[in-house]
Parts: sequence; C-alpha cells; structure tokens
Amino acid sequence: MKIRGLSYQNGIFYIGKNHVACAYHDHGRLKSWLKPLSAETMLVMIKQVMLSMPLWFKALTILFFGFIFVPKILLLFVDSGWQGLPYYMIFYYLFGTHFLFPKQLRKYHGAEHKVFSDTGVIRRARLSRIQKAAITNRYCSTNIVVIYFISVIVLAGIVAVFTGNTERALAMASYSSLLAIPLVNMLMNRKEFGWLKKSILRVSYWLQIHVTTAEPERNHLMASIESYRKLAAKEFPERLVVHRPKPKKEEKQMAIVDVTIIPIGTETPSVSQYVACIHEVLKTYEGKVTFQLTPMSTLIEGELPVLFEVIQAIHEVPFKHGIKRVATNIRIDDRRDKLSTMEGKLEAVQSKLAQTSSEIYQQDKIN
Repeated sequence: MKIRGLSYQNGIFYIGKNHVACAYHDHGRLKSWLKPLSAETMLVMIKQVMLSMPLWFKALTILFFGFIFVPKILLLFVDSGWQGLPYYMIFYYLFGTHFLFPKQLRKYHGAEHKVFSDTGVIRRARLSRIQKAAITNRYCSTNIVVIYFISVIVLAGIVAVFTGNTERALAMASYSSLLAIPLVNMLMNRKEFGWLKKSILRVSYWLQIHVTTAEPERNHLMASIESYRKLAAKEFPERLVVHRPKPKKEEKQMAIVDVTIIPIGTETPSVSQYVACIHEVLKTYEGKVTFQLTPMSTLIEGELPVLFEVIQAIHEVPFKHGIKRVATNIRIDDRRDKLSTMEGKLEAVQSKLAQTSSEIYQQDKIN
C-alpha cells in the first residue's frame, strides 16, 4: 500500500488509495478528519493549507505572482515595456518554497518522516520510539526538488553552450526539466544507475536534515500518529495490529489503577457529564481492560502498558470538551509475586469478613 504524506503549517495529511486523513491543531486542540479522495476533499486541503500559512508567506506569494502576471495584463492596455517575470518562474515558486518552509511546517514535516521511518506499529504508546526514528525519508518530495533544479542547471548550461543565448537556455531548461523528473525517477530504480540514486539522495537527505524539516515536538508527533492511524484504520488496518507473543497465564502481569480526573474551570460544580464521556472512551478498550466506577474515582485493571495508554486517552477527554486545565490523580497497585485482580482482592476481603463473622458467632454460642 503506497501512502503519501503532505505536511503543512498546522498539521499533516496522509493520502491513501481512496481516502485522505488529516490531523491538525486548531488553537492548541488536536482535531482530525477522514474524507474520500475527491476534488471536493482536495479543495478542503488547499483551503486549510492556504489559511494556515503565516502572513509573510502569503505576502511573498502575492508579490511573486504579481510580478509574473500584473505586467503582462498591463501590456494589454499600456506599453510599459516590461513583460514581468517569465512564466517558468511559477515552477521555481512551486519547487523553491521547500527552502522557505515556516518553522511549524518544518516540524510537522519532521514528524511525518519519523512516522514513515519507524518500523513498528504506529500508536501513541510508542511515541518515544517514533521520536527516535530517522528524520529523513527516501521518498520525500525533496527528491523531486533536487532533480528539478539540478536538471535546470545542467540543461541550461548545455543549451547556452550551443545557442549562446543564456535567457533562452534558461527558459528551455526550466520547462524541459519537468520531463526530467519522471525520467530520473525511473533511472533511480534501475540497478545500473545506483550511483545516480545515491547522489540524488545524498543531496536530498542533507536538505531534509538542515532545511526542509526540524526535530518535531510531542504535539507534532501526536498529529502525525493520529492522521496515520485514521487512514490506516480505513485502508490498511492490519498495520495497526500489535503482534505480541501470547504470555502464559501465570506470566501475565496485571495491575490496578485508581484514577480521578478533575476538570478545572467548569461552569458548574457537577462533573458527571465528563465522567460519562470518560466511560464512553473506556468502553472502546473493553477486552483489554476491566473498569469499575466508584463514587469518588474509577478503577481500571489491565496490563501496565495498556493502562498507561488508557490513562492518556481519558485524560484528554475534558480537553476535547473545551476545558483548558485538567488535574489527574493516579494510584497504581502493581503486584508481581502473584496474579492480582480487582475481583480477587474483593473476594479476599469478603472471605476474611465471613471468617471473622463465623468466629464471633461461635464465641457468642459458647458464651
């Protein structure tokens, strides 16, 4: 399954065969969607990208295209003498903006590469592992940028030698280099052109590390993971399966967590609506954990790695409902000498209570 990634200033798109997934940050909150791959979805993507770009980037874009088209339009009415920048400068803009990526876009681009580089199951519980993955991607669009500009330089030099007209040579090279992109890509996949592939990737990797990407932070990785999983769940769910060796029953390590999640800054003293939403999330983990609501907290039983994943998921619930601050208290009972469960602990106490009651009854009978 071929997946393409596209990073922008607020988030990341992952594009599959029939769908597009997106995860992005809106005023600090992580949002996501999954849509069919269509013209309408492409318009949504373009809108999100354009609105997200910083003001200086928008101003630069308007100015650049203004220098291309405005003089040509004026020539229809006034003989101004200058025809503006040539049309092939549009290609310089499309490819050259790779070197002008804003800071946040570079970090989302880095997060996208790390998800592609990681060889494990992409999920939040492995965030620290994904963070350590390579920030370079051998299939990055930076390869196309390198091929295009190298082709322009080489072809312009060759044509200039034969024609003696530098301006004409640059124009011919700028247009014909578009044809060089698929040709060079094809040659890079041939064994005898391994030297070409190594040369292109060497330049591309240097640019990826120093120019087009930046080391992502946690929020950038979370967006990348969320977007990837949303697409994977629809088109290639097998990649989300965690293959763990089935442990023997006596080796299974279970822990019990007592969790209290307190949303701070609610409009009313009641928090029952948040508790209800939290338990809706817990229901999605049925089969992995056992949980029990108490008047003061929630008890959750399961394997420790799964419990940490569950805790993180329910901790996010109040934030998704507009709360800006959440205090979460956690107590963990992790017994390693024998299997410990919530039901087993209750049975042990009830057994002791029954034994005590029986002793009191026997004592009263003797008296």
